[in-house]
Order: sequence, then structure tokens, then C-alpha cells
Amino acid sequence: MLSAEPLATFKHRSLQLAGWLVLMVAGLLLTAMLERNRLETEFDTEATILHRLLSQRADQHDAHLTALSALASADGGNRPDLFLEVAATIIGFYPRIVAIDLVPLAAPGDYLTTRPSLRAEQIETLRAAALGSGGKLDVQVAPWAPGRYLLIKRSPNTDDARFALAMEVDGAALMDVSSAYWTRPSVRWSLLLPDGAPLAGAGRISAPAFEKPLGSQSQPLVLQADFAPRPADLLPVGRLATIAALITLGYLGLVLGLGQYARARRAERQAYLSAQEARLAHASRVNTLGELASGIAHELTQPLTAILSQAQAARHLSRRGDIAALEPAMQGIADQAKRASAILERLRNWTVPAQDADRVADLGMALQNVQLLLQPEASQRGVTLRFDPAPLPLDIQGDQVELEQIVFNLVRNAIEAASAQAGGEVSVSPRRSGDQIIVDVTDTGPGVAEALRDRLFEPFVTGKPGGTGLGLALCQRLAERMGGEVQLVTARPALFRLSLPVRGLHAGKAAP
Repeated sequence: MLSAEPLATFKHRSLQLAGWLVLMVAGLLLTAMLERNRLETEFDTEATILHRLLSQRADQHDAHLTALSALASADGGNRPDLFLEVAATIIGFYPRIVAIDLVPLAAPGDYLTTRPSLRAEQIETLRAAALGSGGKLDVQVAPWAPGRYLLIKRSPNTDDARFALAMEVDGAALMDVSSAYWTRPSVRWSLLLPDGAPLAGAGRISAPAFEKPLGSQSQPLVLQADFAPRPADLLPVGRLATIAALITLGYLGLVLGLGQYARARRAERQAYLSAQEARLAHASRVNTLGELASGIAHELTQPLTAILSQAQAARHLSRRGDIAALEPAMQGIADQAKRASAILERLRNWTVPAQDADRVADLGMALQNVQLLLQPEASQRGVTLRFDPAPLPLDIQGDQVELEQIVFNLVRNAIEAASAQAGGEVSVSPRRSGDQIIVDVTDTGPGVAEALRDRLFEPFVTGKPGGTGLGLALCQRLAERMGGEVQLVTARPALFRLSLPVRGLHAGKAAP
């Protein structure tokens, strides 16, 4: 079983790995989306270019047929060698044009063709298409050659036409382009006849991303295209490695930066706590000195008063006895006694901080600081320290350090008492009751001895070996300055209660 520190380290590393995975997935998804948008734009551009190119090629077919028809009509069919020579030249320049035929409409008759020969059914197909064309260019699939289509027109294009002029075009060769884009596995294309019959390509596409008839009026072939990018298209290996490296380096930089920031914050917090602890220690020493001075002043007041009374009596007697030499001495005793009393009074007043009517202490902050300061000591002593949540912000008219010192002393005493037995617990429960703020400090220690209960808040009274007996007296004195008090509610278990008025209800009661 993992101990607390390795378990915390494991959880921290797991969170860092989870953060890296989330960032990596998000980065890859974003990259894939951007790449898909780029591919869609590229597809639209390539499809538009291809459509324009095919439209131009179809228009070239019209021009070739027009030139051949004029040639056939001009010589009346007397120069077959010239016709065949021009037809062969066209086929040589345009490999997509497979054959050119010139068939007389009146049978029987000699035909001209770039093929080795024409079969009877082929001749009849060409004649029937020319006679039924009505002067328009007839486009139909070549029944004897799948993937090819025929362009058939009468020549001349009048009612006195004598020939059927035909051109056979290879659909796949018509789509032959220099761009390698249309050879990608993720891209499909299809060329359809005007009636929707597939001519070349992947066959009829049910829901193409691009579909448009060619711009040729005589050959309205339909171009269909679609693309389905694969993971390798969206995230190429090289780009994937680059993105992974950039995300990893960025995340490492972020983790290191946040770690450095967290360490700086912890150092600042530790410095703040150290300063707070030093303030509390200083305040404790100063207030302890004040209590000590108060105790000394209280003890010396009676003898000083007696000296003063005796000196005044001696002066009075000297006057009655007319003892001139005695009076200055007695006067000096009286002056020194007053001076000693004044010095002690000034010492006592110096150790009492001046009260500022505008000074406000925050109970929630005081509890939080005390918990941070005493949690390490409680853990070291094996004591469970529990602070209940404070109610809504409760302001107290008084000094923040003095409020923290009261709570600090009460909780530290409770920790020392609870550490006397195994499994000790200390609980701090703040609440508001009417116009009072209540803070209960309870421990599971042995409790308060009966002999100390009545004198617990007097100076120099303690039940701890080596104790000064000034801690609780100091707490009581500081609480009284704020208009409150500290009480022992129950002796076993020990429950100390700090009661303070809510800000605005304390008129600045002076400490006695």
C-alpha cells in the first residue's frame, strides 16, 4: 500500500498525464477539422477546374465535327483521301477521339472510316441516328464499346443531307488530366450521359459533393465528384509528429511554468505565515510583559502606598514638632514613592496597545491563520485538528493580531492537552448567537483539574510543568479589551468559549 507522499505524487503525475492526453486529443481534433476544411476547399477548386477543362474539350469536338462536315460537303465525297487524312490528324492530336466515320444516308453506298471496317449494324446505327437527329447533334452510348459515346450529325446539316458524320469518344480518356489529385484513393469521379447512364469513372454517385453538366450545349455530359478523406489525409504522419511534438513541448512548458508559479506562491505563503507567527510571538511577548508589569504593579502598589502615607505622616509630625531637618527628608520619600508609582504605571500603560475605534478584526481570517500555523504541531503530536466552517464574515472591533493570539493560545493549549493520550482530537467551532460571536475550543485531553478551575484566569496560575500561568490570563485580558470574555464551560472534556460582540455593539470597553 502506498504511503501518503508517494500516493500524492502518483495522483499528481496521473493528473499531468490526463491533462496532456486531453490537450493532445483537442489539438489533433482541431488540426483534423482545419485540414478537412482545407481539403474541402481544394476539392471545390479542383472540381471546378476539371469541369471547365471537360467543357472546353467537348466544345473542341463540336469544332472538329463542323470542320469535317464542311470538308465532306465541299468535295461531294470525291476526295476520300483528304477527309481521312484530316480525320487521322485529329485522332492523332486528340487520343480521346477513337474513330471518325462518314456513312452515306442512301443505301447502298461507300463509307469512310478511320477504323479497319464498319459492320452492318454499326452503319445502320449511324444512319438511324443521323436521320432522326433533326439537325441537332445526337449523343448516345456506343453499343459496341462500353465507356465510349458517339457524336452523330447529318452532313450537310439540312434536309438534303447526304451523310451521317460520327465521332466516337473514349469517356475515360476524356477525363485524362495531368493533375494527380483525381488519382487519390479518397476522391471519386464519374461522367454520365445526359440521360444519367454512367459513361466512365466510379459509376453513378448517389450524393455527390459536386455535380454539374458540362458547359457544352451539344454535349451536356454530367460530371459528378465526391471525396471521403481518410484519417491519413486528415492527419498525415509528418504533420501528426510535428503537432505531437509541439503540443508536448508547449504542455511541458506550461507544467513547468505552473510548477514554478505554485512554488513561488507556496514560498510567499510560507513567508506570510512566518511573518504572522513572528507577529504573534512578538505580541505574546509584549502582552506577557504587560501582564507581568501589571502583576508587579499590583504587588508594589500597597507598599508604595504605605511608604507614601508614612512619609506624609512624618512630614505632618515634623511640622507639629518644628523639626526643620526632618521635613526635607520626608518630602523626598514622598516624592520618590510617587515617582516609583508613576514609573510602574507608565510601564503598564506602555504594554497596552492603544485602541483604534476604526480597527476591525476578521474572525474567519484569524481562524484560517491559526489553523495554518498550528496544523504542523498538531500532526507532529498525533492530534487531529478540526476547524468547522466559519459562518458569514463576522467582523469584530479590535486588533487582528490580538484576536489571532487569543485563538492561538486557546487552540495550542488544547493541542498540548489532547496529546497526552493517543488519538487526541481538538475541534474549533465558530458560530453566531444573537449579537455575540462564539468560538468553542474542545479537546479530548484529561480536562482541567478541580483545584485550578476557580483561579484558572489569574496570572501565574498554571497546571503545566514549566508553564508561566500567563496564557489564559492574557487571553482574558485581550478579550476584555474587545468587550468580550473567555470562559471554561466544561472541565472534562475541556471546553473553552470565547465570546465577543459583533462589530458596532462594542463601545470600546477598556481593560481593567
